[in-house]
Amino acid sequence: MLGAASDQLPTAIIVTNVPVEVFLNDNDRQNFCQLFTQIEEGIHFDFLKSFQRVRVIFSTPENATAAKLLVGHHSFHGTAMKAFFSKKIEMAPRSYQDEQGHLKLPPLEKQFLISPPASPPVGWEQTTEMAPVVCNFDLMARLAALSVEETYKVHEGGECVPTIMVHPCKDDGDDSEEHRIRAERPHTPRPPMPEECK
Repeated sequence: MLGAASDQLPTAIIVTNVPVEVFLNDNDRQNFCQLFTQIEEGIHFDFLKSFQRVRVIFSTPENATAAKLLVGHHSFHGTAMKAFFSKKIEMAPRSYQDEQGHLKLPPLEKQFLISPPASPPVGWEQTTEMAPVVCNFDLMARLAALSVEETYKVHEGGECVPTIMVHPCKDDGDDSEEHRIRAERPHTPRPPMPEECK
C-alpha cells in the first residue's frame, strides 16, 4: 500500500518568483542549480523565463519535498522564492494505443485500399468491357426521318398519359425595321411635376 501511494506523489516542484539574473547570467544559473543538486545529482531543470519560474524534476517524492522546504527557508540574491509541487499527470492508455502510447497500425485487411498490392485480393475477377459502339444505324435512321417543318410525336399518350407533340416554330418572315420598332416596349412617361417645384 505504501509503495502504491508513493507512486502517486509528485516528484517535481515549480519554483516561482525566480530572479531574472538566473535566466540571463550563466554563473547565477549555476549557483541556483547548486541549491538543488546538493539534494540529488542528475536532476532536470526547465527554465521558464516568461513566467520567471523553474521546474525541477527529481527521482523520488522525498527529494522533491526536501527541495520544497529548502526553497521556503532560503532566498536567492535577496529575493524570497516560493515553491509548490507539480502534479504528476499520467495519461490512461487508449484502445488505439500500444504499450508505449503510440498509435497502433491499421488492420491488414484494409491495406489494399491505401496502396495497390503486388497481387489482387482473393476473389477479384477482371471485368470484360463491351465493344465500343461505332455507329448505331437505328438511331441514325430515326434522326434522318425527322423534319424541321413537320410535327413530331415524342410520346404516345393513353387514357391517363397525355401525348407529347413538338410543333415547328412559325416564322412570318417580317424582319423589316418598321416591324422591329413596333415590337419595342414603350417608355414609361415621367410623372408631372408639382406646381411649387417648377
